[in-house]
Amino acid sequence: MADQDRKRKFSGRPDSRMSEELDALILKTATRLFGEQGYAATSVEQIAAVAKVGKQTIYRRHPSKENLFKTVISELGNSFLLAASPSDEMVSSDPLQALYKTMRMLLDLILSPETLSLSRTFIAEGWRFPDLVNHAGAHIFDPLEKLTCKLLTAVSRAGLLKAGCDLEETSQMLATLCLGGPHQQMLFGRRVLTTAEERDGYLDHAWRAFMTGILAAPASSPSGN
Repeated sequence: MADQDRKRKFSGRPDSRMSEELDALILKTATRLFGEQGYAATSVEQIAAVAKVGKQTIYRRHPSKENLFKTVISELGNSFLLAASPSDEMVSSDPLQALYKTMRMLLDLILSPETLSLSRTFIAEGWRFPDLVNHAGAHIFDPLEKLTCKLLTAVSRAGLLKAGCDLEETSQMLATLCLGGPHQQMLFGRRVLTTAEERDGYLDHAWRAFMTGILAAPASSPSGN
């Protein structure tokens, strides 16, 4: 009965709200199947069947499977930036705190099951579909590196960094320590940092160790611990 209701709901010409719901359903279904099965093994037909929508409904929005996958990646990157970007007021009033909170939010995001599943897809199939990997770099990794560098630049302008720090290189190192290491461990199947308390503890420790080397003067972790 529920399946019939859904088919009726998405039949005909949906209004704006229903169209947005349909877009979200397609992307959510595609994200799950691409993550579970990989890119090559997932077809538009499968996505349509699981979402219980017509194949042409998907093709009207996404002209190819590649386009759909790229949209999944772009939306993931946008969601990261939306969730993790601090307000301008926080950056101007306490840039170090803004940077810390951003790292903490990103740690949750990169360790989410959805992100890990898509990452495994890249690792397994990236050599076959380099254009998709490049798209992920342009819409996920590059924007997050720019955000980290932007926040570290604000820290530098506040006079908190040691002289001579290369901001781009330093921001990449910070992201690798705070985010890359845990992400890699989870990709290898290790159940690390599964609770909020474990993530708080890891980030606080990594933050203190890193900031000791780059801050102009000793500073306590913004977490308040």
